[in-house]
Amino acid sequence: MVNTVGTQGPYLGTNGAHAATQAESAKTRSGSTGQDQTSSKTNDTVSLSAAARAVLNGAASRVDALLGDHGDAIFRNALSGARAYKDNFAATLEQPGLDPDIARDTRKKMLEREREAFTAPEHTGDVLTRARAYIEFYDSLSEDEQNSDRYRGTRETMQAIVEQESANAGVEAPDLSLSQSPFDALLNALSDGEGGVAQRDSQEVIDQFRARMEAQIGSEARQRESQDLESRYATLQALIEQARRGDDKAYARLEALADNRLEIAPIAESGTDE
Repeated sequence: MVNTVGTQGPYLGTNGAHAATQAESAKTRSGSTGQDQTSSKTNDTVSLSAAARAVLNGAASRVDALLGDHGDAIFRNALSGARAYKDNFAATLEQPGLDPDIARDTRKKMLEREREAFTAPEHTGDVLTRARAYIEFYDSLSEDEQNSDRYRGTRETMQAIVEQESANAGVEAPDLSLSQSPFDALLNALSDGEGGVAQRDSQEVIDQFRARMEAQIGSEARQRESQDLESRYATLQALIEQARRGDDKAYARLEALADNRLEIAPIAESGTDE
């Protein structure tokens, strides 16, 4: 298997780390010719590299165990903030006794969002174009909003229209099940292959993710989401690497991500994962 995060040098394991330490001690004994040299060699033995200390402390093993148990949740929670359509306008409008001014403002925002996604001039061509644009919009909504009164069942209805229109034209209907939101496409790229999300090579994942998105219409919202996802993914990779090197704060942040108690920011926002 290929770990998601690269390591500096081979992972020796606990026994291997002790062997490396003993080898350093042997070099010190064989090379001693005076008190100053002995002192210098002893200091060299004590001053282990950061990677060796991480191995001795079990940091890498601890991170691997966390990813093995909670890797899916960590990656899903870290990436979920990148969804193009975060605000659940439909749920807001369904609230009883909603203030009229809030309702009016929310409805305006919802209609503007829909226009950008699938009713703008570039989406008003043939039925298939409009259908694909709508399905891409639907797939980028949160699950709660997909199940709202406004959107529930609309994807299936749109797919049925596409199939009927294709049959009327005597052409094969496109497989709209292949349409995915960038969020789902990246999760699928992570999950494909042996070992789940914690065992994938990072560049392989990104290459596969980009390939999955090439067939999409590519609205501005989807492009923003794709870029945000890649940035958050890189931030998460850096956080995992810090934890593997023995950074307790980074490990605590991974635990918080596993419990959905933390949102990881994309690099573009802050330059760090803070």
